[in-house]
Amino acid sequence: MIRRAFRLTMAPQREWAAIARDRPGALAVLVAHVLPLAAIPAVAWMIGLAVFGMELVMVGEPIRRPGPAFILHAGLVTYLASIVTVAILAGAFALLAPMYGGRRDWGGAWTVAAYGTTPVWLAGVMLLKPATFIAMLPVVPYCAYLYHCGLHALGFAREREAAEYVAIAFLLVLAASTLAGGLLGHLHLL
Repeated sequence: MIRRAFRLTMAPQREWAAIARDRPGALAVLVAHVLPLAAIPAVAWMIGLAVFGMELVMVGEPIRRPGPAFILHAGLVTYLASIVTVAILAGAFALLAPMYGGRRDWGGAWTVAAYGTTPVWLAGVMLLKPATFIAMLPVVPYCAYLYHCGLHALGFAREREAAEYVAIAFLLVLAASTLAGGLLGHLHLL
């Protein structure tokens, strides 16, 4: 898992070719890659909240120290949201595949979404200091590049169409995440 994560971030073209040859199953990717790596930002967030509290950006505002129940809830929500976001992205990739000449393959779409998200999970260590979460934003374009490479390598789209494919999938994920977040907020589950 660690070697693949490192190779994906350092030599993505070569690693996507290896993934295309290996064709790992969705369950194997979930257990060996998603579940452990999704824990990085969740655990870092919990540690950061426990150590630094809820730092407010405004100067002179007191630092609020959340209790253990809040910290555990925040970590659990972060962990589950990370996994669900990958599932939603995989669904978007599978849904859009026929539009780009690819086959609708849930396992392959899950593989692209999961492995392409690796840099976000690795950068999740930044959440050890909650105020530095903004430093994670530059990782998002690199993830888009990894999705682009993965969609092409696994046969979902031609290389020249993969960027558009990723952009439309991002819009679908944004819409689905907004709706899900609104619903969960309305139900007081967040």
